[in-house]
Amino acid sequence: MTNQEIVDQLLAPVREAALGAARLVKHVGTRLDAMAFDLARDGGAVVRNAQAFRGAASDQVSTILRATPRMTKLGQIAAALFARQRWLALANAAKTGDAKLTDDDQRDLARRTAAYAAELRGGIAKLGQLASCRPDLIGAIWAKELATLQDEVPPIDSAAIRARVEVELGGPIDQVFATFADQPIAAASLAQVHAATLLDGTAVVVKVQIPGIEDVIAADIAALRTIASSIGDVPGVDLATLASELSRALTLELDYRAEAVALTAYAGSVITPRVISDASTERVLTMTRIDGERLTTYLERATPEARDRLLGELVTEVAAQILVRGQVHADPHPGNFLVTSSGSLALLDFGCMLDLNVRDRAAYARLVLAIAGAHHASAARELTHLGFICDDPEQLVALASSLVGALKPDTNVSELDWQRAFADQIAHSKSLRGLQIPRSFVLLGRVLASVAGLLATYKPALQLHPLIARHLAAAIVYKES
Repeated sequence: MTNQEIVDQLLAPVREAALGAARLVKHVGTRLDAMAFDLARDGGAVVRNAQAFRGAASDQVSTILRATPRMTKLGQIAAALFARQRWLALANAAKTGDAKLTDDDQRDLARRTAAYAAELRGGIAKLGQLASCRPDLIGAIWAKELATLQDEVPPIDSAAIRARVEVELGGPIDQVFATFADQPIAAASLAQVHAATLLDGTAVVVKVQIPGIEDVIAADIAALRTIASSIGDVPGVDLATLASELSRALTLELDYRAEAVALTAYAGSVITPRVISDASTERVLTMTRIDGERLTTYLERATPEARDRLLGELVTEVAAQILVRGQVHADPHPGNFLVTSSGSLALLDFGCMLDLNVRDRAAYARLVLAIAGAHHASAARELTHLGFICDDPEQLVALASSLVGALKPDTNVSELDWQRAFADQIAHSKSLRGLQIPRSFVLLGRVLASVAGLLATYKPALQLHPLIARHLAAAIVYKES
């Protein structure tokens, strides 16, 4: 068999999976159309550019070998979901003459998608978590079902978890912990969290990395890089930077020593756990326990005044992270926030952090002020300083304006039309050519999307500009030397 035939054989399931994913995303439901457009086009591009894909792949056969089983499974799942969607549409057409999916149909598909993502874990579950933070984009039904991925992934057998803890800590569990609960507090895409007490009676939680998750993440990263390198130029999407930075972030999340350092160094105003160094390793992280209620659970039952206060505190904290301290918690989905019995905000899971230097913090602050004041030339200059590149700078400024429109003075969050704002962002992004984005914005965009999702859902009676004005002023003090 020639080298070309080997590569073709390796690529066959990858192309099939990409095509299946593209069809799934295109048809999964009308509420997903805006989000799906670029993804469907990307998947189709893999198939249309098969020759180019073979050329790119010839230099990375080992990468494809690692990614192919994972991609094949994704293709099978995509085909199953697509078949289910088609069946529901045909059944509706037979009964009513209208093939449009009902809310119950959407709920059925969303639950199946969440269950598959939970089974797959790794980067797929992470993407589902991110999507769940954008009900303004994917709809309330899909957001609610995908939100289960934040801490309701099926748990791993307790014996495997105990074995990993004992291997990592170098001895029996009872030499370190007086109690260790087999039932996890939370089971997520990469880890499980178990309640425990130290020998001195201190209440703690133990974050244990899922055995074998390293190989799952490696396969996801390999698939992501292979597809990104083969699709080519897509308007409004800098695939190379996205793939590189998301891959780096996923890899870092597997290093609990780095997370311990980030947690210890964090200097925010919210409550955070304390690391127990003697009971922590690269794959096991023990921290003091914080008792509280999930953020979204609290927001659902809170009075409007209490809800607005807490969301205001969250916005202020995130603004301080980005503009003042440069310590950005880059995985701020609602499952990582708790509200204590006193109504205070607590922040968990520091596995994905973004460090912003003073130059970038100042540039982002100047960008917000330039857009708020409609100074397009200044906004274009700041975007360039930050590392954004586009064939049409005016379109890039327009996109940035739609992204930070809520930060303009006298703009009340509760009065914003979030769906229209997002539609504007999609329209602008489709027109972008030659786009390059800075590495920092991959994770920063995830942060802003998560916060925007909460604001779009609960529509607090807040003006964001007064909440962040002092942080803008603090950041802008930086001067180029």
